Amino acid sequence: GVAIEHRSPVSLLYWAREVYSQEELSGVLASTSICFDLSVFELFVPLSWGGKVILAENALYLHELPAAGEVSLINTVPSAARELVRNQSIPTGVKTVNLAGEPLDNQLVKQLYEQQTIKAVYNLYGPSEDTTYSTYGLMEKGTTKSPTIGRPIANTQVYILNAHLQPVPIGVAGELHIAGEGLARSYLRQAELTAEKFIFWQGKRLYKTGDLVRYLPDGNIEFLGRIDYQVKIRGYRIETGEIKGILNEHPKVKEAVVIAREDKPGDKRLVAYLVPETETSTDLNPELSNNQLSNWQEVFNQQIESRESEITDPLFNLSGWRSSYDNQPIPVEQMRIWAGDIVNQVLAQKPERVWEVGCGTGMLLFQIAPQTEKYYGTDISNASLEYIKKQIEQQPDKYGHVSLAQKRAEDMADIAPNSFDVVLLSSIVQYFPSVEYLLQVIENSIRVVKPGGMIFLGDIRSRPLMREFHSSVQLYQATPSLSVEQLKQQIDRQMQQETELLVSPELFVALKEKYPEITHVQIRLQRGMEPNELNKYRYSVLLHIEAQPAKVIEPLVERGVGMNYEDIEAYLKQKQPPAICFSGLVNGRVEHDVLGVELLSATEEIKNVQQLRQKLQEKEVNGINQEKLHELSESLGYSLELCWAAQVGAGCFDATFVRSELAKEGMVLTPLTQQSVIGGNWSRYGNNPLASVTAKQLIPQLREYLESRLPEYMLPSGYVVLSQLPLTPNGKVDRKELPAPDFANSLSTEYVAPETETEKVLAEIWREVLGIEQIGIHDNFFDLGGHSLMATQVVSLVRQVLSVELSLSKLFESPTIAQLSTDLEAMSKNLFLAKRLQTTSNNQEKREEIEL
Repeated sequence: GVAIEHRSPVSLLYWAREVYSQEELSGVLASTSICFDLSVFELFVPLSWGGKVILAENALYLHELPAAGEVSLINTVPSAARELVRNQSIPTGVKTVNLAGEPLDNQLVKQLYEQQTIKAVYNLYGPSEDTTYSTYGLMEKGTTKSPTIGRPIANTQVYILNAHLQPVPIGVAGELHIAGEGLARSYLRQAELTAEKFIFWQGKRLYKTGDLVRYLPDGNIEFLGRIDYQVKIRGYRIETGEIKGILNEHPKVKEAVVIAREDKPGDKRLVAYLVPETETSTDLNPELSNNQLSNWQEVFNQQIESRESEITDPLFNLSGWRSSYDNQPIPVEQMRIWAGDIVNQVLAQKPERVWEVGCGTGMLLFQIAPQTEKYYGTDISNASLEYIKKQIEQQPDKYGHVSLAQKRAEDMADIAPNSFDVVLLSSIVQYFPSVEYLLQVIENSIRVVKPGGMIFLGDIRSRPLMREFHSSVQLYQATPSLSVEQLKQQIDRQMQQETELLVSPELFVALKEKYPEITHVQIRLQRGMEPNELNKYRYSVLLHIEAQPAKVIEPLVERGVGMNYEDIEAYLKQKQPPAICFSGLVNGRVEHDVLGVELLSATEEIKNVQQLRQKLQEKEVNGINQEKLHELSESLGYSLELCWAAQVGAGCFDATFVRSELAKEGMVLTPLTQQSVIGGNWSRYGNNPLASVTAKQLIPQLREYLESRLPEYMLPSGYVVLSQLPLTPNGKVDRKELPAPDFANSLSTEYVAPETETEKVLAEIWREVLGIEQIGIHDNFFDLGGHSLMATQVVSLVRQVLSVELSLSKLFESPTIAQLSTDLEAMSKNLFLAKRLQTTSNNQEKREEIEL
């Protein structure tokens, strides 16, 4: 830490009182930890001027504060301000915004001034060694000039010096040095560092910031970047901040950072990391959405056609239900428990008319339909519907009231309003191209559901647990010798290339504001004694439409952090409460995976997968088995609702026990569903399944864009598109956490070039689909980032180029070029022999005809 004398903050306070009015300081948001220097401004400036300090644990949830309307000034970093703008979360009382800690761009300034109440946007600069702020500048409204860090604050002097401590001319870059009342006394108990950074120059004590800046002709200072971000590549000295600045000017780039990486000794290269603008990264491009849905349609058709031999129970067809861990079928008993849980929740509504959107092979249809008057099943896959149709024809008395139609999920225009008691969407949301598409489906469903009816969304993948899921899968599949760094890269790659939609539970709570017809929301964890990916990482949602419950039950909330099963059992038996919610219980199903992610974030002493697994085994786990809570509730006469936790980490849940007779009288509220959640920017509640497709389109555009503006030696050789840049606790880009750009080189097996013609053709197909330049014959298609949708592209290209009908299941069975080429050559040989036999047979028949 730095040792700041009391007179330094006092000097800062006097400057603030000269710049900001009493009205501006009447309510200052304080969301920064007191460990960081921004808190000096947020706490002491308003209090010294008769204003209020409005505390928030996280600035991004400002709109949820009861005192949000009293905030007049926000003091934060640009990345946080950008999120507040995106989420439409800036209160109307805010007059002034202070931005510091990160480079500022014109786009954000423009967006802030578009908030009608904001009158002033300041860009401030200052290290902790100079008591929070050293320079400041008021950003002009409507200007096209790049933001500067302005001029020195009162009682502060700045000097721009070269490496020889000589002042540089206007327009020439140099290191910023600071003097004045704000300078720290020293670094705490670090004499050598103090002597290095605090120097004497022409009789003045200066602090060497390490920041590269230059004077502009108007006297303002332009921030260029860190001196230690200057790199030398192939003899050229390059300022990465200049490349970053040009990338940030591109209309499709929201944020960028450029660094020099040396992932291989002696191979230093520039890599650009990009976060696309929202309109680029969501599915507002209809063509991308349509392609995604069409690709899934082909996947489903292939699964039905290629796995008919695996079907043991025609009315419980598990085609396509395979584990993400080992690609083996999920055990039948586990699937029956999963399906039974959904069936029971739907039938509990006693529906007469049900529409199942995405009915698949009828796993739920064949169980629910016999207890309804009308059952309407629709699906995008014609093969699935043909399969169901065959089963119905064999039992017309039981399923004669079932009707089927091939259509997409959002296609409901031909259905009359208030036609169904339940619209059921189970295990289908993950195949939607975006959150916006999901909202469209929900909006259309509301129209066709009767008042008092329900929309049931089952098997939704959890966005907050996305990293835990991918980490657990990759750790399971990894070899013991794989380094932790390579494992982290593999996890990052899988997350970036995720083609399914994962959704945060909070989205469904926020829907109540968007759609007043939704009167009650229930969010439930899925049942199952044996932990698997279905009950660890997925959940169900019940949206009740214009329901009029006789009673609303609001249970007492008891803090459950630290409680175990025995504690809960003792509490219920001793106190026998009518309704109680234990909030923040540790989820035993995912506790191990959450610990794994935590260990990966602090891996200095853990070198490889074997050591990581050993460390995890040593960790004590005390999570609660949720199925045991169900057994407990039944034995004590309670109804139980298990929901994701409202206030603590993603690895926790809330358990609400209500006396069974009381639960029958009305709707039970849980902490999560009672939260006030604002909609606004809906895309933040899910990932972007089209990100990898978008990246493929965006990167060539950016290459061409940079080539027209920069010399060849300044062009990045690698590009990585991210959903967001990793940040340190104080909100700055965490460069150590940026993933390597070329996963294939670091994660694949030893390179062996293709030799046969079939291998060369397959390598070219894989290059086109995967976007990876060098692919060896022993590289696993799925380890290189391939997934089901990419697999369908390979199948299609093999059909076009080699005229061989390759099944999707065959690619899963033979995921390397070496294996697949052998299979294809055998198939081609058999096809050739079959054609030759057919030709021979035809010729024989012709000869016999001639003889006759």
